[in-house]
Amino acid sequence: MDTRPTTTEEIDLHALFFKLRNRWPLFVASLLLAGFIGYVYLQLKAPVYDFRATMLLGNQSSGSKRAQELLQILEVQNKGVKMEDEIGLLKSVDVVQRAVARLPYAVSYYAAPDTWLNGLRDYQVRERPAGSVPFRVTPDLQAPQLSGVRIYVEPAGQGRFRVHARAPKGMLYSLPTSELVREVLDVSLDQTVAAGDTLRHPLLTVVISPEPGFPAGEVQERYFFTLNTLAGTTADYQGRLAVKPIDHESRIVELTTKGSVPAKQVQFLDTLMAIFVEDDLREKNLTGAKTVAFLDGEIGKLSDSLRRSAAALSSFRSSRGVVDVGAQSGEGIRQLSELEAMQAKVATNRKYYANMLSYLRANQDASQMATPSSVGIDDPVVNNLILQLTDLNSQRAALGVNASTNNPLVTVLDERIRTAKQSLIQTLVNMNRATDIALRDLNDQLGRVRGAISAMPENERQLARLKGESDFNDKKYNFLVEKRSEAAIALATNATDKKVIDNTELVGGGPSAPKPALVGLISLVAGLLIPMGIVLLLDKSNRRIQSKEDLSRITNIPLLGVVTHGSSTDKQNMLTEVKGPIAESFRSIRVNLQYLSAGLDKKLIGVTSSVPGEGKTFCTVNLAAEMAHSGRKVLLLECDLRRPTVASYFGLGPNPEHGLSSYLMGLSTLDDCRMPTEVPNLDVICCGPLPPNPTELLESARMDQLLLELRKQYDYVLLDTPPVGYVAEFFVLVRHLDANIYVVRQNYTDRGLVSQINELYDEKKVKQLYMIINDMHFTKTYEYRYKKNAYAYSQS
Repeated sequence: MDTRPTTTEEIDLHALFFKLRNRWPLFVASLLLAGFIGYVYLQLKAPVYDFRATMLLGNQSSGSKRAQELLQILEVQNKGVKMEDEIGLLKSVDVVQRAVARLPYAVSYYAAPDTWLNGLRDYQVRERPAGSVPFRVTPDLQAPQLSGVRIYVEPAGQGRFRVHARAPKGMLYSLPTSELVREVLDVSLDQTVAAGDTLRHPLLTVVISPEPGFPAGEVQERYFFTLNTLAGTTADYQGRLAVKPIDHESRIVELTTKGSVPAKQVQFLDTLMAIFVEDDLREKNLTGAKTVAFLDGEIGKLSDSLRRSAAALSSFRSSRGVVDVGAQSGEGIRQLSELEAMQAKVATNRKYYANMLSYLRANQDASQMATPSSVGIDDPVVNNLILQLTDLNSQRAALGVNASTNNPLVTVLDERIRTAKQSLIQTLVNMNRATDIALRDLNDQLGRVRGAISAMPENERQLARLKGESDFNDKKYNFLVEKRSEAAIALATNATDKKVIDNTELVGGGPSAPKPALVGLISLVAGLLIPMGIVLLLDKSNRRIQSKEDLSRITNIPLLGVVTHGSSTDKQNMLTEVKGPIAESFRSIRVNLQYLSAGLDKKLIGVTSSVPGEGKTFCTVNLAAEMAHSGRKVLLLECDLRRPTVASYFGLGPNPEHGLSSYLMGLSTLDDCRMPTEVPNLDVICCGPLPPNPTELLESARMDQLLLELRKQYDYVLLDTPPVGYVAEFFVLVRHLDANIYVVRQNYTDRGLVSQINELYDEKKVKQLYMIINDMHFTKTYEYRYKKNAYAYSQS
C-alpha cells in the first residue's frame, strides 16, 4: 500500500509548475489573445507626444530695473507675488482661454484609414492638424453649431463635397460662449455643398473649401471633423497643462503638456507664454500711466499759484521801488520763509490725506491708489499700508479668476482687504489730526515771526512775504516737474521681467505613449498571469478528489493503489489482456491486498463507493479477473440489486433469468445462478431479475447460508455492493465481509463524501477498509507523473 504524504503549508513549486504545464493550451491561447489585444491597442491608440517650455517669472518689480537704479525711485518692500500665485495665474482659466481663443480651436480634423479594424466602425482614428486633410472647414461662430458629433466630408465630384453625420444624440452650442442652445436627438445630416459655398443647416453653418496644395488622387482614408466649444477646448488644454519651478528656490518655471497633434501643442504653449508676458507689461504700464496723470494734475494746479505769486512780487517792486531788504530784516525773513515752507508742506500733506480719506470712504472697492512718494510726500507708514492693500487686491484678483465668492480663500482675502482699508482709513484720520496740530503750531510760530517783522518797514515786510511765497511755489513746482520727468522716463523704459527662456520643444524625439515594448511586456505578463490565476482558482475551488494527497487531508483509510485511466480499447480487452496499464494497476492492487495488507485470510471482500459513476463495478470485475489470473478460484457476487451492471461486462445479457435475487427468493438454485466466465477460475453470480425488496433479501437467512457456502468453495468472493451514500444494503452486508474496498474516482468524487466514510472508519463501524482511486490520469497528476511510462516497462 502507498504511504500517505505529510501535508505541509509550504508551496511546492514543482507541483505548481506541473499543474500549470498540464494546462499549456490555456497558456498558449491566453498569450495569443493577449498579444492580439496588445496589437489592436497599439493600432487603435493614437500616439501621444510630450512638449516642454521654460520661462522666467522675474522679481515682480513695477518697472525697468535700470531706470529704477538710475532715477533712485523709492523702493517698495514686499510687493512681489508668490511663486504659487504666479503659477496659479499662468494655469488659470482666463489666461488659458485667451490663449485658446487665439488658436483655431473650433475645428478638429480626423482621418480613419481603410483597415480591417475600421470594417464595422471607425475605431482606428488619428487627429490631423489643419492642412493635412483635403478640405478646410470655417464655421460661422455667430450661429449655433452641432458639437461633439463626427461630421464626415467626402468628395462628391465637380468641386463639391458631401457632408453627412448620424448619431443618436448631439448638442447644439454657441462655440465662442459655450452656451448650450438645445439637445438634439437622432442626429441626421446629409447634404452636398459646392466648395467655398456656405452650408446652411439647422444643425450646421460652415464653409468647406479645398485645402490648397493637398496632393490629388485616390486616398485610402475617410475624413471627418468635429466642432468644439471654447470652454470645452479650454478645459482640455488646462487639464493637460502642468507648470512647476525647476528648483525650489528658482523663479524659472517649466511648462509641460501632451497631445496627439504636435503642431497644436506647440502653438498653445507659445501663445500661452506670450499672453502672460503681455499681461505683465500691460499691468505695469497701467500703474506708470496713472502716476504720470496724477503728477500732471498737481503740476497744472501749482502753475497757476506760481504765476500769481511771481506777478504779485513784480508788481510790488515796480510800484514801491523796492529792490532789496536790509540786513536787519534778513533773519526774520529767513525764518518766515522756512516756516511758511513747512506750513505749505504740512498743508499739502493734509490735503493729500484728506483727499485719500475721502476717496477711500467714497470708493470701498478701490484697488489702484497713488502712493505718497509719487507726489513727494515721504510717509513710510501710509506708503506701506497702501502697498499692502494693493498687494492684497492683486492676490484677490488672481484668486478670483478660478474661485467663486464662497471660496474660503476668497473670504479670508476679502476680510484682510477690509481690515487693511480700515487700518489705512484710521491712519489717515490720525495723520489729519497730527497735521492739524502741526499747522496750529506753525501758525503760532508764524504769528510770532510776523509780529516781529511787523515792526519793520511795511515795504520790507511785504517784499519778504511775496518773495517767500514765490520761492516756495517755485521749489514745489520744480520738485513735481522733476518727479514727473522721472515717472515718464520709467514709463517709457518700462519692461517686463517675465521672459521666455526655451520655446516649446518635443520631449524625447518621439511619442511617449503608447510604448510598444511596454505594451508587449504587459501582454506577455497578462498572458501568463491570467491563465495562471484561472488554473489556481479552479484548483482551489475544485472539491473533487484529485490525488492521494487530497485523500490524506481528509482520511486515514489505507490506500491500496490507483487505477490508471485507460482507452476504450483497454477497457474492452481488460478481461482477456494480462498486460496493459489497467491490468498492471489491478495487479498492484491485488498484491497489496493479498500480501501487504495481510489479506491471505480475507475470503469475502466487498467493493463499494459513495455514489454511482465512480467505477465500483468496474473495479470489482477487474480485481476479480486479476485474482483469477493469479491462480485463485474467485467468485464475483453482484449484490447491487437496484442498478445491476455486472452482466454487461461478461456478455451475459442485460437481465439474466437466474441470479442472486431469484436465489434469495427461492426461485433458483446456486448452480442455476452461478455462471462461468471466459476468464479461467472466475465465476459470477449476477443480480437476476430486479426485486421489489432488495434490503429484505440481503438480510435474509438464505443470504447468510449462501455466503457460508461460497466461503468453502472459493478462495475469494468479491461482492459488488450498492453505494454506501445512497442505500443501506452495504451496512447489511458489512457484517459478513472480511475486507472492504472503497472506490473513489479522480475528478469525480466529492471530498465531502469521503468524509462520511471516514467517520464510519474512525468509529470502527467498518473494519478492514481500504481505498482505491479509479480513473487516474497519470499525466495530469503530479504525484504519479513518473508512472505515465511505467507500464511500458512490463511490455518490453
